[in-house]
Amino acid sequence: MNFSIERNIFLEGIQKTLGVVEKKTTLSILNNILIEAKSEQIRIVATDREISLISYYDAKITIPGKITVPARMLFEMVREIEGDIIGFKVMENKWVNVTCGKVIYKIPGISADDFPEVLDVENIEFMRMKCDVLKNIIEKTFFAISTDEMRPNLNGVFLKVIDGKVTVVTTDGHRLSLVNVPLESDKGDNIEGIIIPRKGVSEVRKLVENGDCVDIYVLDSVCVVRKENTTLRVSLIDADYPDYTRVIPEEEGVKIQLDKNQILHSLRRMSVMSTERFSGVKIDVHDQRMVLTSTNPDIGEAKDEIDVSYNGDPLEAGYNVRYLIDAIDPVDGNIVSFEMRSGGGPGVIESVDSRNYMCIIMPVKLRKD
Repeated sequence: MNFSIERNIFLEGIQKTLGVVEKKTTLSILNNILIEAKSEQIRIVATDREISLISYYDAKITIPGKITVPARMLFEMVREIEGDIIGFKVMENKWVNVTCGKVIYKIPGISADDFPEVLDVENIEFMRMKCDVLKNIIEKTFFAISTDEMRPNLNGVFLKVIDGKVTVVTTDGHRLSLVNVPLESDKGDNIEGIIIPRKGVSEVRKLVENGDCVDIYVLDSVCVVRKENTTLRVSLIDADYPDYTRVIPEEEGVKIQLDKNQILHSLRRMSVMSTERFSGVKIDVHDQRMVLTSTNPDIGEAKDEIDVSYNGDPLEAGYNVRYLIDAIDPVDGNIVSFEMRSGGGPGVIESVDSRNYMCIIMPVKLRKD
């Protein structure tokens, strides 16, 4: 096997795989990527058996073939090389020569026959979404994915597509993020409800960081996301997602309109006092003012006051300050709607300009002075 390829293209292709390859595994070949050269292209494949990434790049092929090599080592080598064209040659003993100018690296490869089989998806009708739309959805929901391994059904993003409307939900039991957006493309079937694992969503987020559109399809417990020369396959979580609609408050609370930047700065000032043990902020609303207080017996106290607009009785509630920041930060527009409730009811964060996003946050009990 022998080919040459532009350094920047090769580096990009290897870098894409680093989030997929296993860092801790008893199967050493999962630390490797498969590189296959044929038909004036190379095919780069990475997998951890649950997530697979396949990409194609133009190259000058002298001798076709395939081999697997350590992904991170190859990335670090190519990153440090100075030059425009990389030479890649597999010797008879499976060692690989990577060259550029006067630089020569020699590393051991593993036969491609030992690499898990990863199939491409062809001739399938995909559902199309704009990259910036999907990126925005992930930004509004990713923070609320649970990391509790005892609740695997919450360790991912719940997605359904019904009659042209995309619904995405995440929750960790303390907060719930919900996004509803129309599907601009009329391609593809309805998706009744799937759970995409956290790691898979992370890889999708990298894929949609730039570009125009991605195609999405669900087939046999696998979600396939394709953009240009790259295909991502993610095994879905086989579990039932809880009925999130039961968490959405039916009775309306007191809606307070806030300047987004102002409330974010205020909450970040409160978060200075936060530790793992004490992360609450008390919010006291009265006389068109919101008073925020964060008290930590190990550190000290912070207090701030901002003007607000609302109609209703005075309110007081406590919340996890980090949860409030996470919920408000992705809100579209400059004005945030914060719906508060007395008696331990949940708080609801929305945008005044757009109703496609909602974050529900359960209150916390605060220490009495």
